[in-house]
This record gives sequence, structure tokens and C-alpha cells, in this order.
Amino acid sequence: MKILAIDPSSNRIETSTTGVVLLDNARLVDSWVVSYGMKGFADWFHEVGNNLEIDTVVIEQFEARDNDKSKDNSVLETIAYIQLCYPDAVFQRNAGYKSDIPDDLLKVLNLWKFKKSHHQDIRAAARLGLFWAMRNDIEEVVNDIGKVVSEHRNNTKKMAG
Repeated sequence: MKILAIDPSSNRIETSTTGVVLLDNARLVDSWVVSYGMKGFADWFHEVGNNLEIDTVVIEQFEARDNDKSKDNSVLETIAYIQLCYPDAVFQRNAGYKSDIPDDLLKVLNLWKFKKSHHQDIRAAARLGLFWAMRNDIEEVVNDIGKVVSEHRNNTKKMAG
């Protein structure tokens, strides 16, 4: 299953970035650090995103915050634009995703080190895509995670022995 997972950015803070990964089951196909906001996503979508073969798009669900000036709800504007590009996209809350998809698992899956982004947005997108697949029992993704972990364990034993 080809999953395009997106960790959306602010539409206001110029240093913010949108993290995007394309996974084939549990394996990385490609990743992008997209410049902030709707314009950044539009540029990426017209250059890259509309030509990708994907089965599903997963967007991190953003919870609007109180109307406090320090809170940046402009992420909702970026998400609205992403939805125009991918109308069938699904939303996934990230609550619990670090415990379900721990750092060590991302490292084994080679989904840990990426180009520098604002808040490790690509890693967050990869974690989100796998989290969605596990929470929705997407069998081919879950099986691929198990296969990669098993291969890693066997290779580690060979190197130790």
C-alpha cells in the first residue's frame, strides 16, 4: 500500500515546514521538506504531488487552540489547501503515536534520519503514516513492519555471532 503521509505546517510562520513522506507499506519511497503554508504546498503539489501513485493520503489532524495570540491556528488553512489537492485524504490524530510507533522502530525501518526540517516534520509524517496503518489494521503494512523487524533481528544476530 502506498501511503502519502503529511505533517502540515503553519500558514504564517516562515520557518515552519510541511513534512511529506511516501511509504510503500513500511518502506520509504521518498520524502520532502515542503516550505511553509498553502503556497509552499501548492508549489510542491504542482511539481511533485499530483504525479504520485498513492493509495491513501493521511494528514495529521490539527486541534484548533484557544484564541490566544501565541497559538497558531493557521495550520488549519494549510490543511484546507491540502484537502483541495487530496479530497479523499483521511485525518489521523497523533495522540499515542510515539508509544505505538517508538523511535527504535523508526530507526529499524530507516525512517529516522531525514533532511533537516523545522520540527523533524518528515519523521513525524512517517510515524503518522505507520500509526494510521496500524490503527486501521492495514494488513500489508503491519506484515511489512514485522518482516523488516525480523530481518533486522536476524542480521543483528549474525553480526553478533
